[in-house]
Amino acid sequence: MSGTPDGRGSGDELAERPLPAAGASPLRLVVLADSTSFTDGTGPQLPDEPTLYPNVLARRLETDLDRGVTVTVIARPGTTVRDAVVTVRKDRHVQFDVIAHADALVAGVGSFDHAPAGTPPALQAMVPYLHPPRLRRRARQWSHAAYPRLVAIRRGHGRRTPASEFDTLYRQLLEQLRGLTWGRAAGVALGPTSHRSAYYGHLHPEHAAAEAAQLRLARELGFATVASWPLVEPHADELNVDGIHWPAVAHEAVGHALADALLPQLRGDAPVIGLPEAARRAGLGAG
Repeated sequence: MSGTPDGRGSGDELAERPLPAAGASPLRLVVLADSTSFTDGTGPQLPDEPTLYPNVLARRLETDLDRGVTVTVIARPGTTVRDAVVTVRKDRHVQFDVIAHADALVAGVGSFDHAPAGTPPALQAMVPYLHPPRLRRRARQWSHAAYPRLVAIRRGHGRRTPASEFDTLYRQLLEQLRGLTWGRAAGVALGPTSHRSAYYGHLHPEHAAAEAAQLRLARELGFATVASWPLVEPHADELNVDGIHWPAVAHEAVGHALADALLPQLRGDAPVIGLPEAARRAGLGAG
């Protein structure tokens, strides 16, 4: 599989690790993602684990640009596009202390949204609020046990986030990122991963269509794109025991593919993400 990009057209976990500067002020890299950004084939890792794709990407940018890089990862398990939209619209620290100062952005959400639907997300969201605790535990156990059975009944069709809802929210997310950075940042959208998971019935018939639609929308909004699953699938036998999270070798491939997508923008050889259409119509510039 090719390692190049495929073209272009609560309690969040915040982790910042400064890398050695080489003359110029450090390049500020921000990764807005889910658990694939901090979990490998053995489980969740500390933010400075060098084999995770955000750190692979940071090292590659530092080497190729001869410039220091700071990487900030905003991620938590099970992040959906709706969660990401809430974060970039409501969390003032993330908005103005982190994203507004970014030189390069990675939008790495969508995998959880496109996973096969089982127990309805609305029912799952209610479980933590059930009382007494004994009822809550039983409801959680039922939901977990029922999920793969419901996926199997539907033969893997249907997504946790319906396609039309995802498109609307994903557009809002990318436009907010463009606005917060005044369009001056380099940006890449990382496509959704697939799985080899019993929890999802080893089924994912809608992945290819979901990935294509997500990356097409990202390109329309000025982001370079990288499809993750073609880089991960050759290493599927080494996935985490959950059948979802990537081994170090897949993180390495993804990190380098993201660097290949960002470097032309950072060198001035390709356009950066630009301002949202509404801002351009209003005559606002990205100065």
